[in-house]
This record gives sequence, structure tokens and C-alpha cells, in this order.
Amino acid sequence: MVEKATGKTDARAAIAEVLSSTITTVIAQTSTHDEIRGQVKPRFGSFLTIASDDSDLRIFAVVYNVIAGAPDSVHKPLAMGMTRDQLRSEQPHIFSLLRTEVHGAIVGYEKNGIVYQHLPPHPPDVHDFVFPSTIEQITELTQSFDFLRLLLHISSVPADELLAATIREAQQTTGRSEQFLIAAGQSLSQLLQNDYDRLLSLLRKIRPSC
Repeated sequence: MVEKATGKTDARAAIAEVLSSTITTVIAQTSTHDEIRGQVKPRFGSFLTIASDDSDLRIFAVVYNVIAGAPDSVHKPLAMGMTRDQLRSEQPHIFSLLRTEVHGAIVGYEKNGIVYQHLPPHPPDVHDFVFPSTIEQITELTQSFDFLRLLLHISSVPADELLAATIREAQQTTGRSEQFLIAAGQSLSQLLQNDYDRLLSLLRKIRPSC
């Protein structure tokens, strides 16, 4: 979490650390395998907050990919023919060699207590800490749907799947009613007014799901 009173970050609550970034995207990595730390991988379409003690910005991103594996080609995992419990018991070092990489699309930022739904003036810094966004942050960020335009042309994953997952995540995490989904659908209809088939497919996808 971010301590608003001091502006300092609590590294113990971070789920990842920034490895590289641009104005539009961020790549972060867990410091050790999440099974060792007891953490759950960020969900596709979930919201992240990137904070730094050296900046007055809190940058928001949406998870568009999660990659689990070895950090390099030397420590490539091999099929062991063992259950996960057996691996933990007999080969626990294997998990310490694994890393989880989180890829996020930047959708806004907070400065001086004001949340903006456009790209920040500069990208996150390498080694900045990454946190799950709080309910309050997600609620504030999704008061309108301008940020959806930033997700519309993601090319590394199916953009429509990401849009739908992000809308569902925002609705479920904040406990909003289905009216939120209706408002999101109306915004999508404006963005995709010339592509009825794509719009119809997206509207089906944003229905509540587990």
C-alpha cells in the first residue's frame, strides 16, 4: 500500500518491481516465485499502481499479460514427472529459480490527489514498486471510461478480451451494480460505432462472470 500521509511506499506490500517501462507499458517481475511468497498472480485485466519515493506520481496500469518461467535460458524448466507437492518436498530449489513477469498497459495516473485518465508525463522508473490498486483507486479511476480508448489497440493480446476483462474486474472489485456495466457498454458503443459486430461481441463478454 501507499502511505498517503508521507508519500512513502511500503516495499513489503509490493507484488512486483519494475524491470522496464515506456510511456504506454510497464514490465515488472516478482522478486521470488509467488508460490514461495504465498502470493497470487495478478489477474488478467486487474489494476496495478506503480509508486516511487522519487516521484509525486502514482501511475495506474491494467494487466494484459502474465508470464511465468525461468529468468534465462540457462535455468530452463524441465518436465519432472512429479506433482507440485512432490516438487516442493524433493526439489524445492526449482521454485526459487522461477520468476513471474507482469505486463501492464498504462491507463492513467494520480498527481496531487487528482486522477487523470490519460498517459503520464513520464514512465515509471526501473525498480519502482508495483502494488495491487486499492478499491478506492479503482473506483476513482473508473468514474468515466476514457481509459478504455488506451486499451482498444493493444496488439500483443486480443484487445477485446482485455477490454472485457478490465470492465468486469472494475465492476466486481468495487462492488458496483450492473448499471456500471451498462454505462461501460454505452461508452464502448461510442468507441466502436462503426464496427457493430465487434461491439456486439464485446457486450457479450462484459457480462458478469467468475
